[in-house]
Amino acid sequence: MLRDMLRSSYDRDLFLLVTLSFTTAPFFGMLFSIYAPYLRGLGFTATEYGVLAGLSLILSLLASITAGLLCDRIGAKPVLIASAVITSVSLILLSTGSKSIVYIAAALFGFSGGLSSVSGLVLVTRIQITGGLERALSYTAAASTIGGGIGGFGGWIPVLMSLYWVDVVTAYRLTVLLVAFLSLVPVIVIVPRVREVLSSPLGHQSGGVMDNDRVEWGVLGRLVLVNIIISLGAGTSIHLIDYYFVLKFGVSSGELGTLWGVQSLVMGFLMLLMPRLSGVVGGALRAYILVAAPSVVLLALLIPAPNFTIAASIYVVRSTLMNVANPLYQAFEMSLIPRRFRGRGASMLSIAWQIPAGLGRSVGGALMDVNVDAPIIATTGLYTLAFILLVAFFPHQVLKVSSTVDKTIYTKA
Repeated sequence: MLRDMLRSSYDRDLFLLVTLSFTTAPFFGMLFSIYAPYLRGLGFTATEYGVLAGLSLILSLLASITAGLLCDRIGAKPVLIASAVITSVSLILLSTGSKSIVYIAAALFGFSGGLSSVSGLVLVTRIQITGGLERALSYTAAASTIGGGIGGFGGWIPVLMSLYWVDVVTAYRLTVLLVAFLSLVPVIVIVPRVREVLSSPLGHQSGGVMDNDRVEWGVLGRLVLVNIIISLGAGTSIHLIDYYFVLKFGVSSGELGTLWGVQSLVMGFLMLLMPRLSGVVGGALRAYILVAAPSVVLLALLIPAPNFTIAASIYVVRSTLMNVANPLYQAFEMSLIPRRFRGRGASMLSIAWQIPAGLGRSVGGALMDVNVDAPIIATTGLYTLAFILLVAFFPHQVLKVSSTVDKTIYTKA
């Protein structure tokens, strides 16, 4: 992968973004593994956990609206740096251990997440590289996923600290504080060096369903509807899966960290193969459906799983199938949006994700307090519907050979 990225000067910026993804992700992989046990230790119930997650998503929604406009006006780089600073502030507040302050921290963390998700995606699609959108998004996603997997094993750090030094909640607080400062460093060092190109070189247009002066609202509306259904399903159970495992099997951050670590490492390395798979099967959307659709069956198999080991094994395979081709789906979406509109386009698609996911988290938390498996059942149905709609909405992209190479990015100026 590194050799491919360094083979021309146009790949310098992809190398920088891959490095950024790989160096920041371990800190958030560690944070993700300890988040649910930490809040459980602070006394949060499943319903409160769901409300907290919903609050984070609502603020992320507000940030996404702002981020899209800012990325198209001033560029994605300053927005991405600002998001990293806000993230650090939110984690400092989270480390206080005060329940009331945790709500403020979650709101800020959600806001920074909305900024970073839009600006990060837009920046990747605005660098000049050789290849296609599948390659740019798959490589950066792979680096982030592998880095997050390595960081996931850091979930054992506070567990070991609690055995020999401090109580486990204090250990979680210290770990969060460490992440707050260290995660900011790579962003400040690397992002200013990335060359972002906002306009199309040599007057090329995207060649997608949308051109520079006309938006196909019907196509965008179909993408939005599918995003709503998938995000509602993800928010209802997948975004709460860490708490689900804590509640159902009584696991600690160590077990969760190992699960996230194994899952992320497997996904990350497989993501490197996705651009080639897209070329072999004849299109990003077709490859995404072939890989991701079988994960719905595995999700349903979590319900009868008798113990954490079996449930975790099923979940690793399920998540790998559902998420490993995600960069291909993003490439398909972004290939339909011309470069100069990608901030606003990414913002609209992000909004279509944020609102249902936020509602789903709150509903999922309440359902989990009634029946621990109820959110899984709901998500299985929603995911099934989403895949049916993708085939119905985009039959030509699924049944015929297509490409998401973006000539506004990949033509050498």
